[in-house]
Amino acid sequence: MKKTIALLCALAPLVSACASSGPPVASAQITETELQIRSAENAGASASAADLLDRAQKALAAAKGAAARGDNDEARRLLDEAKAYAAAAEARSNAERLKKQAAELRARADELESKARQLQERARP
Repeated sequence: MKKTIALLCALAPLVSACASSGPPVASAQITETELQIRSAENAGASASAADLLDRAQKALAAAKGAAARGDNDEARRLLDEAKAYAAAAEARSNAERLKKQAAELRARADELESKARQLQERARP
């Protein structure tokens, strides 16, 4: 019994070393990911890229859980995943906004072209 306890005590540091999987995740890494998600939200991703934004938020939550368990490599991987989803959400949101602006500008250009034709027709003798 004493040998089993001694063996467990000897193996405990090895097991915990394997679980830690690298240096702890810096709080700055989590903050950076949170800022990237916030940037996507500010770009309007809640409306135009809700699925990607949701994935980013879930990956961030999972990363925080992995970091709390000491699974630091998994936490870093999930933080990278969250950043990628947030960047994709922001890009999709920006693309949607630019599409709308382009359509408005096309409509305005068509309107101005029509007015120019009307003025030319009036100017003809």
